[in-house]
Amino acid sequence: MGQQTVLVVGGAGAQGIPIVQALSQDPNYAVRVLTRNPASPTALSLLTLPNVSIAPGDASNEADLRSAFQDVDLAFVNTNSFALGIRAEVYWGMRIFEIAVQSGVKHYIWSALEDALALAGYDEACRVGHYEGKSRVTGWMQSKSQTPMRWSVVTTGPYVEMLHETLRPTRQEDGVWAFRYPLQEGAVPFVHLEDVARGVKWVFEHPDESAGLDLKLAVEHASGEMLASAFTAVTGQPARYEDISKEQWLAERMSGPPGYRLGSQYEGNRDDDPTLLTVEQNFGNWWNLYRRSAGNKGLLKADYAVLDRVMPGRVRSVREWMEKVGFTGERRNVIVHYSGQ
Repeated sequence: MGQQTVLVVGGAGAQGIPIVQALSQDPNYAVRVLTRNPASPTALSLLTLPNVSIAPGDASNEADLRSAFQDVDLAFVNTNSFALGIRAEVYWGMRIFEIAVQSGVKHYIWSALEDALALAGYDEACRVGHYEGKSRVTGWMQSKSQTPMRWSVVTTGPYVEMLHETLRPTRQEDGVWAFRYPLQEGAVPFVHLEDVARGVKWVFEHPDESAGLDLKLAVEHASGEMLASAFTAVTGQPARYEDISKEQWLAERMSGPPGYRLGSQYEGNRDDDPTLLTVEQNFGNWWNLYRRSAGNKGLLKADYAVLDRVMPGRVRSVREWMEKVGFTGERRNVIVHYSGQ
């Protein structure tokens, strides 16, 4: 088989950049990145990679999508949940799939999150906006045939790279680094961005096995105590986990008003749209998912044996990731890091 063209929707984002980088290093792929701002520093840095081109356009514009999908063999699609809101993400998640079929795409990957609400028995405390939109599209796709277009799902979760930013520890007055979360005794099934890229590449390279598969990625289910212990082991500095309230965490780590409705700036959504969750609702419930996922035995689970088989070189622990990146606890911009800016 000759070189195949891959369209990456969301390729200039935190998840997409490592995927573009990984595919561009393989001469079997020509990578096309759909981005609204082809002159951005991130887009320009991607253009320095081999076999990469830019398709200017918006993932919520049908004409732009049809243009970007011309002569494309493979596609990876990650829509921006926070910009779209639940309703628009469900619509565009379905519509992009349909346009890909119409365009002759051979294999399509949807970047998803777990159907947490259903897993929780429809407990409203586990209704999280970005999980809702993406998982609804997954459910719809699972009713579709593998002809004329193969499709697969790659399900992710909180990036372990968030430890550089939103989830980073802070050094306290007593000199101890504190991981301060409203996690209680739960655990976060972190995902490593470079392993997302490995998973995507595996899906494309094993179409007979991956067609129809929902590949659920994770590093490990990490508790707050595990994070503090890994940090001390890697840096030699003292650390602890501090359980705090959701209100404390939102005040410390989320910018903007807690009543802001995610997706309200998207054209067609209203500020008072009842389908949009506020920052407080969305991220308050977000922590409920992980409070209920301790030890890979609760709400969100991963099949680590499958992941070890399909990605033998994957990062298997938070400590291994910290060692890999030389983690210090200091802030690092993930987009800047991966785009080389």
